[in-house]
Amino acid sequence: MPRNALPHTPRISRAGRRWIALCLWGAGLALFFILGLWNLESSRRDAENRLIGEAGRTAAQLATLLALPAWELDEITARTIVMGAMEDERLYAVKVETRQGMLEGQRRNYLWEPVPWDDELAENCVQGMNPLRMEGQTVGSVEVWLSPRLNEEEQAQLVARERWRFVLGAALWTLALLLLLWLWGDLSAVRRRLGRLGAAPDAETAAAAPEPVVLGLAPRVPEESASGPKASPVTALPAVDPALGRRFQRRNPDAWRVTAGMFRQTFSRAPRLMERLFSDGETAGLCHLGRMLEQAAPCLGAERLAAAARKMQAALNDPECETRALPVEECARALEEVLAALEGGGNGTRSGEGGR
Repeated sequence: MPRNALPHTPRISRAGRRWIALCLWGAGLALFFILGLWNLESSRRDAENRLIGEAGRTAAQLATLLALPAWELDEITARTIVMGAMEDERLYAVKVETRQGMLEGQRRNYLWEPVPWDDELAENCVQGMNPLRMEGQTVGSVEVWLSPRLNEEEQAQLVARERWRFVLGAALWTLALLLLLWLWGDLSAVRRRLGRLGAAPDAETAAAAPEPVVLGLAPRVPEESASGPKASPVTALPAVDPALGRRFQRRNPDAWRVTAGMFRQTFSRAPRLMERLFSDGETAGLCHLGRMLEQAAPCLGAERLAAAARKMQAALNDPECETRALPVEECARALEEVLAALEGGGNGTRSGEGGR
């Protein structure tokens, strides 16, 4: 190993790079979702703790009011204080109990109106209790139940906010992924794949037709290869030798019939397919078919068809062209004339001899 040679560092392929980007995108969405759930759960627990503390403070305040020496602890005084406390919409029920039994109690019905206490709690409330002391002695207790209705409304608003936050975060994260794919040049590949999935079956058949079917489309090799040294033994011959194929066609004029027959078999349905693709607006399929005709037509000497195919491609690729139907019709008509001539079998040997 040379002294100045750098160690080989493995490079990530394009497919691996796309998978890494998709995994990061999915991990980001999962993180947004988990953060939203965590925020909702922490807010719910904070609201419950706050409600429990508020129930205890309310019970302590009512016990302090009932123990004031300014009045005696009787039913009238207890009812006045309890009914005043029930003006708070958060209170679901209040009960004042002494050693002799219940002194006063109120709860809310389904209309949220105060009704006398009947030992029924129709809602899942938070309870707070405080002892009732007078002159240093415990004479009873005050119990308060707070309804979580207001907390549920706040929780619903928080859920809506978190939902919108997740949607906006996911949208921005997706835009970042699309921007990254665009910078890498992978967005056009994804768009082409989606276009292939949505293309018509005939367009896919035309696009999937192998170009090497038409003779003469194989890549050219330098002419000196034909005049080079003689071929090695049969076991060392390549699978395909374009130079040998061209020499065979020059020595055998009837080989042109094979090219004509394969052209006729490959493009026999192309005129109807062109009309269908143009009516469906499949510009990509038409351009691909035009490129195939432009490359295959010179093998038969059909220069007018090749020129019509080039003209059709130029019209389809020009966004300002308003007469796209005319070049498509001319190309289809030229192709029909070529197919008709091949069907009649005219000038086959003559054309083959012309290429000698």
